[in-house]
Amino acid sequence: MHWNKKIIFILLLFSSMPLKAEFQYFHKGYFDIGTINRLSDGSIIKIPYRMFTYEPTISINDFYLHASSAVEFRLKDINNFWGSDFEFDLRELYVEWITSVGEFSIGKQIISWGMASANNPTDNISPYNYYYLFSEGKEQKEGILSFNSTFYINDWKINTIIIPEHKKNILPFNDSEFAISTPIEIKSEQIEEINNPLEYALSIAFSNQIIDITASYFSGYDRLMSSFGANIWTTANANPQILEAIGTIDTVLSYRQTNMVGLGMAKSINDVSIKLDLGYFITSDNTSPGDSALYRHWQTGIDRIISECEELNDASSWNSQFQEVDCQVGSNDFFNNSQIIDNRAKYFQYTIEFEYAPSFDFLMIGQITISDLLEIGEADSIKYSGGSYMFDPEEYFIPGMGAPNTFMSSTSNLLDSKSCTIVIQKSLFDLGIELRYMGFFDLNGKGSLNEFRMTYDILDDLEILGAFNIIQGNDKIENNQFSSMENFSHFRMELKYFY
Repeated sequence: MHWNKKIIFILLLFSSMPLKAEFQYFHKGYFDIGTINRLSDGSIIKIPYRMFTYEPTISINDFYLHASSAVEFRLKDINNFWGSDFEFDLRELYVEWITSVGEFSIGKQIISWGMASANNPTDNISPYNYYYLFSEGKEQKEGILSFNSTFYINDWKINTIIIPEHKKNILPFNDSEFAISTPIEIKSEQIEEINNPLEYALSIAFSNQIIDITASYFSGYDRLMSSFGANIWTTANANPQILEAIGTIDTVLSYRQTNMVGLGMAKSINDVSIKLDLGYFITSDNTSPGDSALYRHWQTGIDRIISECEELNDASSWNSQFQEVDCQVGSNDFFNNSQIIDNRAKYFQYTIEFEYAPSFDFLMIGQITISDLLEIGEADSIKYSGGSYMFDPEEYFIPGMGAPNTFMSSTSNLLDSKSCTIVIQKSLFDLGIELRYMGFFDLNGKGSLNEFRMTYDILDDLEILGAFNIIQGNDKIENNQFSSMENFSHFRMELKYFY
C-alpha cells in the first residue's frame, strides 16, 4: 500500500467519527536557519536538517488527528542556494482515541519505549536517524506505520503494538560529509528487502509510589542490516588458476528476524532517580541450508566479469600456453555457487542511568551502557573449483537492534561495546540562557565526543543556539568509529523561531 492510500485511509477514518462536539484545532512548529562548520578548516558540512516543521492537531470528542511534517534542507552549493535539496517529510499522521480504559492510535507515529531518557536497548519500535545524532528526543527518530493500544488497570499499564511494515534505521553510508563506517561495505543493490513482514510488541508496566517496573517483548526485524551470505560469479568453466582474476562475489545483505525480551526499572530517592533498561536479543537469519533466497540476477557483476575477462585475454595473448576464456556466454553461466552465512546471534545490552535534579534549573544525567555478544554462528566458506572463500560471522556482526550508541562505541566487528554518557544542564532563567554539556566516552579507550552548547532566548518565541562539538579517536585501534568521525568535529549555530 502506497503512502497516499494510507493517508486517505486515515483521513476517511477520522472524517467518519461523530461530529457532536466542538471542533478544536491547534498547532506548533518551528523555523530554523543554521550553519555547521568543521573545526579543522571552517568548511561547511552539508548534511540534512529540518528547516521547517509543522505539527497540527485536530480534536473531535475523544478523537484526535495528529500530524507532524517537516521540510528537510540539504545545502549542495553555497553559491547556488536554490539548487539545494528541499524534501518534504511527513513524519507522523495518525488517529488517536482516548477512552476511560485506555488509548488507541493507528497510523504513522513515533513511539518510544524504556525507562532511560535516551540510548536504551529496549527502545526498538521507531527507527533511529543517525543524521540527527546531536538532536534530542523525537527529533532523532522516524515514524512507523503501526497500531498502538494502551490499557490502564489500577497500577498496571498494558501496551500492545502491531507493525505491518519493516522500517530500517537511517545511516549516512558512503556520505563524505558525515563518515560513519560499518564492517560491511554497503551498496544499495546488495540489500534484500523483507517481503511484507509483521512485527509486534507487548509491554506490561507496574507503577506505584515506591518503584516502576516494566517487562517487554518485541518480535520483528533488525533496524540495521547484516550479511546473509554471498553468491560467487565467474566465467563458465573458468580455469581454477585464473578464477580469482575474473570472478567476483555478490555479498547479500538483509535484516535478521530478532526477538527481544526487555526489563526496565526506575526508582526515585529525593533528588536522585535511578533507571535501568536491559534487553536480551535472539536473532535468526531467515534462511536455511540449501535455501535459494540468496540467488538473484546480478547484472553489475556480470558486466564486471565480462570486462575483466576481456582484459585478461588481451593481456595474456602473448602466452601460447594460455587458454583463452569465453567471455560472451549466457548470463546464467556466470553463476558459480552460493553460501549462506550462519549469522544467528544472542547478545544482551543494558543501560544504567543516574539523574540528579536538586532544583528546577539544574540537571545532571550519567549513563553507562554495556553491549556483549554471547553467541554467534559458526564460520563457513564458499567452495568453488579454485578453493574456498572464508566467511566468519564475527567479522561482520552488527547488533541490529538496541541502544543506538553501541553503534558508535565499536570497532570493526561491533562485538562488544562499553560507553559512558554525561549530560549537565544549567538554566539561567533571569538571563534567558541555558548551558548544556554532553560527553560520550568509550570505556575501552576508542575515543570520545564532547559538546558544549549555549541557548539564548532573544524573545519568548525566538532563540539562538551555539555549540562546539569535538570528536577524538584513537589511531592505534583499527576501524575505529571515533577516528573516522574526527573530521566531523564542528561549530554550529542556529536561529530558531517557534510558533
